[in-house]
Amino acid sequence: MHRRRPSTPSVGPGVAVAVLLVLLGIYDVLLRPWLLDWGSTAAERVMVLPGDREEDFGPNAWQPGTQRTGASPDPGLRFTRAISIDAPPEAVWAWLVQIGQDRAGFYSYTWLENLTGADIHNGDAVRPEWQARAVGDRVPMYPPGAFGGRLRDATQVTIALLEPRRVIDGVTGRFVLLPTADGGTRLLLREPLHPGLASWLVGDPMHFVMEQRQLRGIKERAEGRPLVPPALGALARLGWLTAGAALVGAFLSRRRWIVWGGACALLMIPVLVTTGDADAALAGFLALGTSVLGFLRFGRGWLAPYALVAAGVPLVLLLAPDAYAAFGLLFALGGVVLAGRWALGHAAAPPAVRPAPRGVD
Repeated sequence: MHRRRPSTPSVGPGVAVAVLLVLLGIYDVLLRPWLLDWGSTAAERVMVLPGDREEDFGPNAWQPGTQRTGASPDPGLRFTRAISIDAPPEAVWAWLVQIGQDRAGFYSYTWLENLTGADIHNGDAVRPEWQARAVGDRVPMYPPGAFGGRLRDATQVTIALLEPRRVIDGVTGRFVLLPTADGGTRLLLREPLHPGLASWLVGDPMHFVMEQRQLRGIKERAEGRPLVPPALGALARLGWLTAGAALVGAFLSRRRWIVWGGACALLMIPVLVTTGDADAALAGFLALGTSVLGFLRFGRGWLAPYALVAAGVPLVLLLAPDAYAAFGLLFALGGVVLAGRWALGHAAAPPAVRPAPRGVD
């Protein structure tokens, strides 16, 4: 029987390039300014904060004989992110001093961090033995003993400034706590801006994805309220598991694809062994497996639609308050759509006609 070849996705290279250029323009004009100073007010962005240096204020901010009072930092040299927390500064501080790979993690996306073997696990409780910090302390961002300890210095940051319940610099950035009139806290995060194409295109958005979730993670812990409601989180997890099962089924549907699917799964075993993070392993398997499966099914015709898919993933990471939940819900919605199409297709199919038994007139 002649097997019908799978149709190539209809997105042409020209359309894909045009869409990508439009997305880059939107990113440069709208998204990047938004993500650099996410959550902060205009007043906070020019506010002089503890730890600001003279060079942060631009070449003309301080002239000989002038005083620092009233000077404003140059917004082109650094960015300021902020979040409001319905908890006093001392409650927020207790979570800040626990930051570190060897303590309570970074309150961000462990399923992304552990894809690199970072072995980070976010804590959900304030622990007394983690409350002591001092200037000069080294904060690991990766297991210090990994790779024979050769990456120890490159993956550690140093506490450069510490004023309890007011400012700490060196746990991932410079956090400043400002008490509010209603007894809450404005948590500000100020960091230097790094010029260059690599930072513009990759570094800045990647940094933002992790930091905005970190700020939200500190907020949800200090307030005692989860960002993602438990029922929604359970549905999102079901979506991830459904997507993983669907990808496994797709690889098993053809004998020559099984080896490729097995290779994708094997590449995720080190992540699972070193970190114990099943979410990270599943995320890596889906990312790698979807890429491979698309090329197996559509060949070079997969390049154009794959570029659009690859552009859509960062948009979800940038815009979603919690990307894990967002991806999980999208997977769940995709599963419902595919199941509905399957059911409609079978309902519309004509019933099979059984041949009459032999010998019956």
